[in-house]
Amino acid sequence: MGIFRKAAPEDCGWIRELSARSNLKSADFSFGNIYCWDHNIDSYVGRYGDRLLVKVCIQGVPMYLYPVGSGDLLPAVEAMREDARACGHTFILRGVTREVLPEVRSLFSSEPSVTLDEGYADYVYLASDLAELSGKRFHAKKNHVNRFSADHDWRFEPITRENIALVHDMAAKWFVDMEEERDEDYAGEAEAIRNALRVYFDVGFEGGIIIADGEPAAFTVGEMLSPDTLNTHFEKASPHVNGGYTVINQEFAKYMLSRHPGLTYINREEDMGIENLRRAKESYHPAFMVDKYILQWEI
Repeated sequence: MGIFRKAAPEDCGWIRELSARSNLKSADFSFGNIYCWDHNIDSYVGRYGDRLLVKVCIQGVPMYLYPVGSGDLLPAVEAMREDARACGHTFILRGVTREVLPEVRSLFSSEPSVTLDEGYADYVYLASDLAELSGKRFHAKKNHVNRFSADHDWRFEPITRENIALVHDMAAKWFVDMEEERDEDYAGEAEAIRNALRVYFDVGFEGGIIIADGEPAAFTVGEMLSPDTLNTHFEKASPHVNGGYTVINQEFAKYMLSRHPGLTYINREEDMGIENLRRAKESYHPAFMVDKYILQWEI
């Protein structure tokens, strides 16, 4: 792959450092999304100066992510374009946010085609909103939490070496329940969660679990994108316990605010064009969306 190679757990430090420098609030550039979903997107990473290079294959089509980091942009993009040329495929740049779109479009003399990546805009929330659930906007969410507290004896625990087995067990059971109920294929997401839990402590992921009436009822896993932005990767709640999603969402926000004083935003990723997921994400009233564009040049 020339300048590219497979990401490894030990790459988490420099990948996070370069991603944080751009601070684009996009989950595309998080170590977790690059590493944990490798089985789906066949991802490779490289470094050009102080820019992170990422090559992926989406539905059989090779493409590259916007090279986050610092320093000159053109040499990093040119290095990816040269890789595309050497491999004999079209140069496609994905994950280009609105802030950097004008600069990227002006890099080469030929104008690229530009397409909004429908369904893949990230939902970004104020951490304080998710932690407090205050005001009329969150009245229904607050009722869910109150009902959960009335119905269950529960507690929130950070994920530790002592309780991570409960997370493994709950994740396995959740996917069995969902596949039986909805007749959908969750194999890709199940593998991503297994990947995350396998390296959880090695790469510094952060997460929590809700124990209700002595049993795991919900869990979540995320990582800091930058000093002011958390990326929530996975969030699952038992379909047999009402209100689990609302409670784990709130408790994790409160926990992360206590650990990271500079935390302002929480990126809960995209809805992938799934209507139910879109409604769920909109119900928490995002502060803003991170739109992403796909650019394509002929080479």
